Amino acid sequence: MRGLFKCFGGLLLHSSFLTLPPLFTIHINPALLYESCSHLRSIFGSKTKSQEILLLLKDAKEVVRQGFYEKELPAVEQFCQKNNLFLAKSKFKVLLADGEKEYTKPQVELQMIDCGLVLGDCHIVQKNSCGRVYSNLGMRISEEDPRPGMFFIYFSKNEKKALLASYAELMNRPRELGILLGYPECCINYFCQQFREDNPNPQHQPTNFLTNLSLRVQDYALLSHFPCHSECAESKKLAQKYFEVIAQADSGWAGELREKLEQSGGK
Repeated sequence: MRGLFKCFGGLLLHSSFLTLPPLFTIHINPALLYESCSHLRSIFGSKTKSQEILLLLKDAKEVVRQGFYEKELPAVEQFCQKNNLFLAKSKFKVLLADGEKEYTKPQVELQMIDCGLVLGDCHIVQKNSCGRVYSNLGMRISEEDPRPGMFFIYFSKNEKKALLASYAELMNRPRELGILLGYPECCINYFCQQFREDNPNPQHQPTNFLTNLSLRVQDYALLSHFPCHSECAESKKLAQKYFEVIAQADSGWAGELREKLEQSGGK
């Protein structure tokens, strides 16, 4: 299948002439480097981003989608080269809400959430503990636009899946993207039905630490999707798996994460 996508410097999907973002060719590294969450933060910039990459390295996730500014990419690319990961870069940038701008509907498109980023009208803007802007909302702009937008990066150990995630978002197919990101079907349906201009943050009152999203802005969360409800069995199953992987790799961070989420109402 790999040959189907590659075309010299670009990537083509089947018979279409839409060029997809190039992947960085990775050479197999026998000594795959598994990092602690604390070390990963120096590369990926936040706790939640770092634990997502850890989950990918540990095979708890197959595809991860995150946003980065151009200046952040060299360190991320270098990490992927050392750790046998494929990545694809979006053919657009996302201009996050800055609290001062509002974008009209024709300029925006709704997309599936991952790590606090959704394309849509701009309303909710906060900064997390690292001083990084956190927003559910933003506007898609051309990659050639001079404004300092954020690129989406799609990570996977599987080249095809990284490409397909990039393609699904490029073609505005949130359900396909959600499936590739490993979200439960019930939660994908919930998001597609509930996320809209007057409901840009469709999260529930926390009832357990596993599905608690109330501290996302403070960089504490196990899930990167909105559960269809706080007791969603599929979401709790995923979150429990993620927590166990994190605890094995970095018990200190796992303990802090659980404590914070339980204290905020997720008993």
